[in-house]
Amino acid sequence: MTDKQSQDQAAIADIFARWAEANRTKDIDAIIALYSEDICSYDAVGPLQFNGITEYRAHWEKCLPKDADMVVEMQTPVIRVSGHLGVARFLIRCGMRQEDGTEQASWMRASYHLEKQAGQWRIAHEHFSVPFDFDNGAAQFGLEP
Repeated sequence: MTDKQSQDQAAIADIFARWAEANRTKDIDAIIALYSEDICSYDAVGPLQFNGITEYRAHWEKCLPKDADMVVEMQTPVIRVSGHLGVARFLIRCGMRQEDGTEQASWMRASYHLEKQAGQWRIAHEHFSVPFDFDNGAAQFGLEP
């Protein structure tokens, strides 16, 4: 691996650290700043896809809880970089924690496509998914890594 690739991997890892912190603090501006204008997201929460930063920002504004803390626990991302493109994957535990300490959170799978635009890495595509039981079609929210 070259020094440039190592620097790019570190910059992408920093994006995920900032993304997680911005989620925990519910800082929508900081979250949105990490995405490309033409983001395409396959979020775990419907609809089927989000296209463009305006549409995705509206989704974030709707989804961030007003009366609960965010749960964001990420495994170390596996990051690969080639030129101006990067990909990453990791397991992430997301959800909410109520004031009484109860949680509504589960582990999910996350994969990302990033692009270097004007010298800055941006998230161009993300995909979150929850496994489901093939026999009954129910989401498997209780799985642990």
